[in-house]
Amino acid sequence: MNALAVSEDEVMQPRLPLEPDLFGQVIMDHYQGHPGEFYLRRDDNYVERDSSARYFQTWEQMPAHQRCLLNHASGRVLDIGAGSGCHTLVLQERGIAVTAIDASPLAIEVCRQRGVQDARVMNAHALHFDSETFDSVLLLGNNLGIAGTPEGLHGLLARLHGLVNPGGQILADVVDYTATCNVTHLRYHRRNLAHGRYPGTIGMRVEYRGKCGPHFDWLLMKLADLRAACAATGWRIGRCVQVNADAATFAIGMMRE
Repeated sequence: MNALAVSEDEVMQPRLPLEPDLFGQVIMDHYQGHPGEFYLRRDDNYVERDSSARYFQTWEQMPAHQRCLLNHASGRVLDIGAGSGCHTLVLQERGIAVTAIDASPLAIEVCRQRGVQDARVMNAHALHFDSETFDSVLLLGNNLGIAGTPEGLHGLLARLHGLVNPGGQILADVVDYTATCNVTHLRYHRRNLAHGRYPGTIGMRVEYRGKCGPHFDWLLMKLADLRAACAATGWRIGRCVQVNADAATFAIGMMRE
């Protein structure tokens, strides 16, 4: 992503028409032959640019650490925050049973049109499955961030513990928010603390073609805090490999205890 603009503590954001499934529209437009850029505006008005193409990567285009994590997926798999279904399709082509979920109805429609056999509109905070249904859970693309807050992460990990068979796993890549020297990000962390928020909770919204999506929180977690959350919810980090020295991205395998 590319930073575009930064404000100090100005929180007045541009007034744009609200589109509830704007991220899904980004995915659908790309699938229908209209790729484009969209923007993530943080609640301090820091803006980053992203591209819809990132959500349609082929196996060869995926980061090496994601390919490695996918190679460890086994049994029945749950793909949380599936987006366009690119990770699901890789495993499905190998004969692995995968359930893809996303909160975006348009993203799930794209998954189905691309051939995902089991794609469901479902929020990660309200998972509707029987106990011990899955053997592996995918949270790729930093999708543990869906939890939003440390409390949300505890809840998500606890729910997944009930859905995963004994000996099952979560395969994820995460970004440690402390690995930055960017003064804008450091100031944002201090701002969060001053407001009683976890430093790595990022409030933001999507902006695309003159519209904005709803505000949401995204969680970037210090690795030590993630380990503590795992220990409190019946998970153990069995594999942890740093794959990006600059952004402190970690490829992680969490084992159900």
